[in-house]
Amino acid sequence: MKIILSGYGTMGKIVEKMALEKGHTIEGVFSIVNIESPYTIFSNVESLPSADIIIDFSHPDNIIALLEGAKQHKIPMIVATTGNRNNVIKAIEDAAKFCPIFFSENMSYGIHVFTKLLEYLVPLLDEFDIEIIEKHHNKKIDSPSGTALKIIDTIISSNDNLHPFYERFTEPHKRELGEIGVSSVRGGTIVGEHSVIFAGNDEVIEITHTAQSKKIFAEGALKVACLLKEKQNGIYSFDTI
Repeated sequence: MKIILSGYGTMGKIVEKMALEKGHTIEGVFSIVNIESPYTIFSNVESLPSADIIIDFSHPDNIIALLEGAKQHKIPMIVATTGNRNNVIKAIEDAAKFCPIFFSENMSYGIHVFTKLLEYLVPLLDEFDIEIIEKHHNKKIDSPSGTALKIIDTIISSNDNLHPFYERFTEPHKRELGEIGVSSVRGGTIVGEHSVIFAGNDEVIEITHTAQSKKIFAEGALKVACLLKEKQNGIYSFDTI
């Protein structure tokens, strides 16, 4: 499989290592900012080489540039960028007319199963208070995480009387009906941990997903890539791939 990496940061290098071990090739790196890479760096979509897939774990500006140029390159894309979510989703919707796109804020299949559990639990625990705690390393910029936003969307899709609340720490606040409290922790080298707490009268149910290595995200991306390159134009997820 011929791969173009979007960006060449920590995740890009992990994808590169795993891809090469599996016998795939890296055809180049796309980046709209100056970076160092052992591969040819492309800064505009018109000059991209032929490839089977583009895998993006970079910056929203980088993937938006690729998505806006989808009409030219027409290469299937995996979008795993978090941040600037609304603009990225809008660009994905436009680009999917020209190429297949897989979008997920978290490329771990375990998180996909985690959200399926939430779809089952939320209607059953409609009288329980819900709190979300997400933890990541001290270099992560966006907060809450893209995965936390995915979890929030899943919960609200199962009970539209709920809404997220992020600012409890700014002023005294008594919990109101329907709140989904969201808390972020940033420290050390935490890869990623997401917990959903259902707190009822005299009982608590908590489910947690812990990523112990970033390799799980690269592994997920490469598995999806093998399937996506055969798909028709459109938007795909773990539910539809």
